[in-house]
Amino acid sequence: MLVARHDPSLVARVVARRPLVYRRGADPALDRPAHVRAASSIVWCGDALVVIQDDAAFLGVVDPATGLVDDVALPAGPGGRRVFDKGIGNKADKPDLEAGYVDAEGRLVVVASGGPLAARQVVVTWAPPAPPEVRPAPAWYAALAAAVLPPGTALNLEGATRAGEQVWLANRGGDVAGEHVSPDALIALDAAGAPRVVVPCALGELDGGALRFTDLAVLGARLCYLATAEATSSYFDDGEVRGSVLGVIDRDGAGLPVGLRHAVVTDAEGQPLRDKLEGVAHVPGAPERAYAVVDFDDPSRPADLLELAIALGA
Repeated sequence: MLVARHDPSLVARVVARRPLVYRRGADPALDRPAHVRAASSIVWCGDALVVIQDDAAFLGVVDPATGLVDDVALPAGPGGRRVFDKGIGNKADKPDLEAGYVDAEGRLVVVASGGPLAARQVVVTWAPPAPPEVRPAPAWYAALAAAVLPPGTALNLEGATRAGEQVWLANRGGDVAGEHVSPDALIALDAAGAPRVVVPCALGELDGGALRFTDLAVLGARLCYLATAEATSSYFDDGEVRGSVLGVIDRDGAGLPVGLRHAVVTDAEGQPLRDKLEGVAHVPGAPERAYAVVDFDDPSRPADLLELAIALGA
């Protein structure tokens, strides 16, 4: 098991913040609200910065200078709904899209959390200008669960990235079933998409809350991770957020993880940020900058796009 450590040489500080709102506003016919509800990841697909949402069936192409988002609708769920939450009563129907990466053919691949609900065992692919495609993938998620989880616990994929030719996934741990607890883990896929390497990780704590993976990304030459401390013991429920960290995954000559180290994300005044960061991507041409997205777990509140000043070492 890899054990993360705090590294005082790393820096992740917020320098700008913008709410993510749809350029075309709300559209009841599409069941689209006026804003991005629950940003769960961001990833570059060519020249497009794409935001992924875990409780709304829309991808979004973000203008980072303004926070305006052009919506890309996914197929509607039961009852024609594209938004999902407890208030509506359809949270179990949400596909729970959590992470994305661009494959060798240039397609955006979006993975759901993969929990035991069928709606969350899908994969979305998108090669603009064609519409996105959604396909069920229960056998693939079952293979991942068998490789990663102890009995009774649920898969909760939260991060994905491609580093060179290697695709990595991150499982967010902490799901409890009796005496068993699911692990935070890094998962390397083989050429067929099956789990090739599984590395359990202990990310430590922040302000008394256990840190859990929320995203993976390549920033500059580094394979990096986001993690958030949140008071919850379920793949299904949210909890009080204690803060987030941005970390580096050190790897050996074969590309396998050998160490984890991170910095607490701070606000502009240098105080720990009490936000749930769920996605991170580089700022083109600026190795000392990264974008991140915040999920407020509040459907009435727009997700935020942050710009971070970062220092991740050589």
